[in-house]
Amino acid sequence: MAIQPEVALNILERLGQQPAVAFHEHGVARAIHEILAESGISPAIDGFGNIIAKVPGSDPAATPIALVAHMDHPGFEAVASDGDLVVASALGGIPAGAFAEGVPVQIVLEDGWRLRGTVAGRHGEESQRQVLISLDQPQSLDFPRPVVFDLTSFQIDGDFIHMRAADDLAGCASILAALASLAALTVLRDTNPELQPAGDVYGVFTRAEEVGLVGARLMAAAGTLPANTLVVSAESSRTLPGAEMGKGPVIRVGDAGLTFNADAEAALIKAKEILQERPEGFKSQRQLMSGGVCEASAFALHGYKTTGLAFPLGNYHNGAPGDAIGAEYIHRDDFIGGVELMVEAAQQVANRDTTNFRQRIGPVSDEFRERLRPSG
Repeated sequence: MAIQPEVALNILERLGQQPAVAFHEHGVARAIHEILAESGISPAIDGFGNIIAKVPGSDPAATPIALVAHMDHPGFEAVASDGDLVVASALGGIPAGAFAEGVPVQIVLEDGWRLRGTVAGRHGEESQRQVLISLDQPQSLDFPRPVVFDLTSFQIDGDFIHMRAADDLAGCASILAALASLAALTVLRDTNPELQPAGDVYGVFTRAEEVGLVGARLMAAAGTLPANTLVVSAESSRTLPGAEMGKGPVIRVGDAGLTFNADAEAALIKAKEILQERPEGFKSQRQLMSGGVCEASAFALHGYKTTGLAFPLGNYHNGAPGDAIGAEYIHRDDFIGGVELMVEAAQQVANRDTTNFRQRIGPVSDEFRERLRPSG
């Protein structure tokens, strides 16, 4: 099924407007709820604030698939006052340049209003990972409050999408766009039942990934998803040789901690093969993304079959060249291709044992079997 690129980009822009810091994902969550509602999807919320959406499949007995992304991004958390200055603690893998004097930031208030300021240097020992923030207009605050870098929330420049937090709002947006496309297919089930996925399709949006996969670990341990669910982690992950911007979404075979599952990956491989049959073809990559750990590992450690999809990312965690702080960026075609791959993978779960590779190394022919048998 063809997706609508402008719809996907609009979803990404809407998410980009929201501040995304671990434990402070409320704005992102609110936008996700609104976008799901527009597709007629009513999500569930678990006891930890993770969002679970579902597009029903045509066969309740078929294998389900879950598309998983996280709602947070590395940032600071304002925790106390020190005279006219604000003390803020780092949450997640913030680059060294973020602790330098003069970095522009925004403190996000409960009503969404943002106070501009700049980093005034480190606070305390380096191991404490704290900074002092000088506000443009000093005032008393209620703590804790999220602090984000004062960078563009969303900007398309040629082929590239620049965002304060592509990691992992691009993952969330790609899942939302895929769910919207799949939800539209359910309307056509009577006339074109073959278009509807056989198994249920889940969209999962987790919290506090950047401080240790917290939301995903809690959800996986609770067994919220059916045990036979194939889990696909959707991430924006730093570029590597073989995982380069503009060459298509990356089928991620593992992360810095684990290699993933071949049976789960086969759904993505089969989808890629189907998409490559189009007249315009389809670009994709396949790589071990060892630059970090993703939520697929959290689910794998609790017995789920997992795989991953990644958008090669520039300025990972806002770390720009020369210890500067800059907007992250991904390639437009990689993002759109990732949405297409998710939609097709959801439809190909039941056919994942028919990939070209699996057919090529399937049962050995009788001819070869008999040639080997005498010497055996």
